[in-house]
Amino acid sequence: MQGYFEIITDHDLAQAQALLAASGLSLPAGRTYGLGFYEDGHLAACGFLAGTVLCGICVAAHAREGGLATSILSRLVLHGRQEGASHFFIFTKASEAQKFGASGFDLVASTQDAALLEQGRPNYADWLTATRDALRHHGWEPAADAPPSTGLSSPARLGAIVMNANPFTRGHDYLARTAAAACEKLLVFVVEEDVSVFPFAVRFDLVRKGLADVDNILVLPAGPYMVSRASFPAYFTADAKVGAVHAALDCAIFATRIAKDLGINTRFVGTEPLDPVTAAYNAAMAAVFEKYGIELREIPRLQTAGQAISASKVRALFRGDVSGAAWQEMAQLLPPVTLDFLRSADSARIRQKLRDHVGRH
Repeated sequence: MQGYFEIITDHDLAQAQALLAASGLSLPAGRTYGLGFYEDGHLAACGFLAGTVLCGICVAAHAREGGLATSILSRLVLHGRQEGASHFFIFTKASEAQKFGASGFDLVASTQDAALLEQGRPNYADWLTATRDALRHHGWEPAADAPPSTGLSSPARLGAIVMNANPFTRGHDYLARTAAAACEKLLVFVVEEDVSVFPFAVRFDLVRKGLADVDNILVLPAGPYMVSRASFPAYFTADAKVGAVHAALDCAIFATRIAKDLGINTRFVGTEPLDPVTAAYNAAMAAVFEKYGIELREIPRLQTAGQAISASKVRALFRGDVSGAAWQEMAQLLPPVTLDFLRSADSARIRQKLRDHVGRH
């Protein structure tokens, strides 16, 4: 097929958007690199990288017999490797999973609508080994194949929470401590995707320190398999329209791989009165987990002055001109570990980042 490959510039995004729309797709959020195949100046195929996630791979109907999808895919992987990546995900329609499997990608999980595949190392098996090793290091022998739960009144043998904690609030603290009281052991996974205003290293440290006095809690990094740009991209874009599809896939990964492999039988979440994407996530968990015998326990959000405690409220306060009154209000929303961090010089960059860009979650 005659034509040429070229990096997609902002000037050509309208063509890419039209090409994707014809196949029921949209421009990938968070894209960091785009490659197109052009015929006489017209875009006939495209593909994108969002970090290490390959997405938006699409070929015009008239050009689908020439192996363009495979060529786009291999060139995107080559570019990623040149940038230092060794592991890649593909988030795609479920109907396309087999095609990418033939190109050397392994299926992580799928739903009726979407699939997540991966290639390279470290992969899911490596993440699972590292997580099991962390459990053993703390004297927690990881189980396998958790039995179905037997109702809300029964204690969870091994429970889990996944939290972003941007930043760690009294609400997060309350959720974890309430869940821990209902568990023999509780794993608190902190979202590792580093696209929030508070960096992962800071969020992880605040959660770990804030819950250090609870003996049956172990705080762990979530890796790329829970609430990441690969498993749940809509979480970071607040796109409620596609949030349900992404949420269902993230839940399927947790139910069919993570919970099964670690022996988790209960997932705890806070009720969500404010954010439609997170509310859709909770609904997806309830639907998916029931099929696999995993119990979902919703814990009412902690409130202050009649309002649910919100990390976004903390960010809004910290972004402004922090006065005595603002610090007093934040003291009602934050545990001492987070309040102390915000008062320290280490938080200056985060405050500036908040002022430059309004972050989510």
